Amino acid sequence: MNILNKIRYPVARASLGAIFFILGLSKIFSFAGVAGWMASSGLPFAKPLLVLTIAIEVGAGLLLIIGRHTRLAAVVLALFLVPVTLVFHAFWGADAASFQDQLTQFLKNLAIFGGMLLLVDRSRDTAKA
Repeated sequence: MNILNKIRYPVARASLGAIFFILGLSKIFSFAGVAGWMASSGLPFAKPLLVLTIAIEVGAGLLLIIGRHTRLAAVVLALFLVPVTLVFHAFWGADAASFQDQLTQFLKNLAIFGGMLLLVDRSRDTAKA
């Protein structure tokens, strides 16, 4: 059981990082389509914001995967999730056809936000030890 205690946190941290790292890479390969979708959602400066999004997702995701600067990466991703979730997954204003999907995406991001807060808390504990 001791080995499980040693690998549980790194696996959880890397799993959370992988979400952002993989999605950030996918945005690189579908840049035009994602930028168009962002612009169609009413977001101004879609292309520069997409570049920033890719940098945050790939950079902070990779830091979580490798276990470096965990607290900083988790704080950045938690702060990033707030406007992204509110702008792109506003289920309260969705039509009936997309309500359930937007609610699911909102709740998924809320759960990931909670995971980031746990990483911030845990990285503070390990820094004190």
